[in-house]
Amino acid sequence: MDTALADADPGESIEMRDVPDDDTRARLLRLGFLDGPVECRRQLTNGPVILRRNGTELALGSALADEITIDRHA
Repeated sequence: MDTALADADPGESIEMRDVPDDDTRARLLRLGFLDGPVECRRQLTNGPVILRRNGTELALGSALADEITIDRHA
């Protein structure tokens, strides 16, 4: 079963597996957000998802977060 980034819980460690848009995938790769586990810092109801990796935080809009597939880490 696929899980969307929009369903990640705050504090959860996730890895983005499938980013449907090529431009967005390239940007996330350049920022290092596709190279390994990422922490979901905060998620606002029907709002952006805040991710953190190596001290860098990034906000992704809810529509994009619905399209990104993740793997959850324990």
